[in-house]
Amino acid sequence: MAAEAGVADAAAESGGDGPIPSPDNASRRPPLLGRSPLRVIFRVAQVTLLLWAGGVLVERYISTSDDVVQSSGDPADLVQGDEVFSDGFDRSDGPLGASDDWDVVAGNWVVSSARAELVPDPSGSLTPGLATAALPDADRIVVQVTVDSRSDSVGLVYAYKGPDDFYRISFNPSFAAVGVEKIGADGAQTIERFGPVSIPETYEISLEFAQDEVQIWVGNVTLGQVTLENGELPDNFGLSSAAGSPAAFDDVKVFVGGG
Repeated sequence: MAAEAGVADAAAESGGDGPIPSPDNASRRPPLLGRSPLRVIFRVAQVTLLLWAGGVLVERYISTSDDVVQSSGDPADLVQGDEVFSDGFDRSDGPLGASDDWDVVAGNWVVSSARAELVPDPSGSLTPGLATAALPDADRIVVQVTVDSRSDSVGLVYAYKGPDDFYRISFNPSFAAVGVEKIGADGAQTIERFGPVSIPETYEISLEFAQDEVQIWVGNVTLGQVTLENGELPDNFGLSSAAGSPAAFDDVKVFVGGG
């Protein structure tokens, strides 16, 4: 106790009214005056590079999506082959299923004003629409259809074997994208997505089935290709509105050969 009191008295005499130094203060470095010029230059370079990269991506997206496809005046530049089926719906208005060429799988389909149209459900519920037609047995098949719709999830299907077994190609103007889905018992599985591509109100879809794959066109723009299951060409195709949105189809044509 006496020793501790002596140490305290000595500290009091030497420190006077000043603060007792903290042990941490001895190990601290004096604060720097500002940041290192090299660090500032490095940070500025990083920010500049990020802004430049972002600007390039935005510019590419805008330049692509603004290239509006005008299918009516710019058809697909591909060899069509021999025409084996066509339907311009130039007949009396009535149910689409009245024609032996079409099998109405789902939805209320009618022929109206020389077009095949999906009539919305009067209750307002989103009922998917699908009407299929047969394809011939050939080594190369081209299907061309004109679509009039600004709704999403409108397009074509192929290789329809049942409500839980077919492929669907949906055009989505709201997202400037086109998706290819495999419909199975567990629902829809996206197997390919194309975009961005601006989709006009009226556009022509072309599907070229050949060499174990399907090539997809909108107007004169090739979106890409998808491998066919087991390399088999489909024996049917269909007009589709996956969400039941109003849609009209016209000038349906099928060609074979010519590859």
